[in-house]
Amino acid sequence: MKKIILSTSLLFLLATTTYAETKTPEEQKAEKAYNERMNTSQTTADKASKQLQVDLEKYGLFSEKVADDYKAISEAYLSMGKFDESIEYALHAIKVETKLRKEDDPKLAKLYFDTGNKYYMHKQHPTAMLYMEKAAKIYKAASGAESPELADTYEAIASIYINLKDNVKALDFAQKCLDIRKKKLKEGDEAIKRAQMNVDYLKEELNKEK
Repeated sequence: MKKIILSTSLLFLLATTTYAETKTPEEQKAEKAYNERMNTSQTTADKASKQLQVDLEKYGLFSEKVADDYKAISEAYLSMGKFDESIEYALHAIKVETKLRKEDDPKLAKLYFDTGNKYYMHKQHPTAMLYMEKAAKIYKAASGAESPELADTYEAIASIYINLKDNVKALDFAQKCLDIRKKKLKEGDEAIKRAQMNVDYLKEELNKEK
């Protein structure tokens, strides 16, 4: 009996047709929601890109409006999972903001934090660490050693160290985060619970390594 060999294009057609026929209502709903989110994000990116051109002509490169346009485009691309594009526009925003603000401005720290988070999501952990450390330095100097923003940054740094397979340093920052939150938040707050879980997890992991 002769074996029938189907063309690649026909195999793809059959595969996609079968997949489409077997989608559950939940899968169809999820796909619709995903497509709607992608379309909304793309529309946001397109609008912000047009506004960027207007603001560049009107205000020049180094203006807050231009920085905000860059950040809006960056966030839109992030929501689409386009990390390279998101990071590119975040770096443009940093270039503008560093010209407009003092080195210890908390708004600059937030931009560093957000950019570090984008690198983290893109699994570029060493670069993510550089931006998180910049954010932590500014938050500590500007807001004090017990600010909520600093706690959030310490939590992010701990997560990066976990991905870098350095649980000792991860525990150090997770504990710093927990200490701040215990002082600043009410007992039973979800952020405290999460920080405690991080500390407990890392202690358990370190005990396994002994």
